[in-house]
Amino acid sequence: MSTSPDLVVSTLSRWLAGHVDLAHVEEVLAQPVELGPESAELVAELREEISAPDTSRPKLQPLVRETIEAIALGQ
Repeated sequence: MSTSPDLVVSTLSRWLAGHVDLAHVEEVLAQPVELGPESAELVAELREEISAPDTSRPKLQPLVRETIEAIALGQ
């Protein structure tokens, strides 16, 4: 089962707004999704950052915003 880019953007936006937890974001990002090269690279980087032991919300927010923007622009 694959995830749509819209679901990824929606989930990341909801996380930024505080409506879903990081575990839900991890679930969504673990599913295959067809993305442009820049977006795919950012999603991979985001997965790594989420699993890092020193992950914090302030550290993730800029990367999440950049990922949303890249997906929305189809990059």
